[in-house]
Amino acid sequence: MNCLVCDSSMVYYFTKSFHSCDVEYYKCTHCGFVSSKTHREMSEEKFGLLNCAYHQTYQGKDSNPDDPRWFHRLNIQAEVIDDAAFLGLIKADGKWVDYACGGGELSSILAAKYGRNLLNYDKYMGKENSYLKNEDMIPRTFDFVITTSVFEHFTKKKHFAAVESLVGKTGVFGIHTVVCEEIPQDPQWFYYTPIVHCSFFTNKAMSILFNQWGYSSSIYNVNSRLWLWFKEPPLNIKEQLEVANTREQGPTYIYKDGFVDYWK
Repeated sequence: MNCLVCDSSMVYYFTKSFHSCDVEYYKCTHCGFVSSKTHREMSEEKFGLLNCAYHQTYQGKDSNPDDPRWFHRLNIQAEVIDDAAFLGLIKADGKWVDYACGGGELSSILAAKYGRNLLNYDKYMGKENSYLKNEDMIPRTFDFVITTSVFEHFTKKKHFAAVESLVGKTGVFGIHTVVCEEIPQDPQWFYYTPIVHCSFFTNKAMSILFNQWGYSSSIYNVNSRLWLWFKEPPLNIKEQLEVANTREQGPTYIYKDGFVDYWK
């Protein structure tokens, strides 16, 4: 089995049992990316039904037992997105989309608190008339694409690429997922549950994707656990963020030429 990120060989890492099902995890010998062989071998239909069934247990509610900080984090992410638009890092009047948005909670917060228009798309949950349809997801037509708690659910490289392909040539890509220096071999690690989590990124693996897709710099906000990636960062972004970071209130940012490998 080859790595979804760098195509290097993967080796057996460990097995964990979920509800009478044994899930086998494999680790990349080059970038450290870990993925579930069990989920990768499922049909897309079966895995889609599994994801849908799980997310329906908490979508539309104010809490998620498997992620107690979920709703609190969404509010902080909305604050960061609004601030990034205010600072000119994201095109304020551009076309924004939340990919795999679930119940659309993030866009609702942005609209109610900040008057921002974040469109919703979800392949499995998007039954509402207001959601974008598959035919609306035209490559390179969005000024801002965000995906939160989604990268850990993908089983094929084409799934990652499909999201990134939506980002316009001068657009910004927002990502929230867990990234570690090394993925633990401990089956009790919190991110190995629920069963629908099947892809786990190291800093090296995420940096490889970052470079493969042609991004040049990124920023990270610790409180929201949110990265913003830029192919063409705004002029004077470093100086602008230095000023922003001196504010008495408001988000602060870490900037890097390359991927911000904060969690080490």
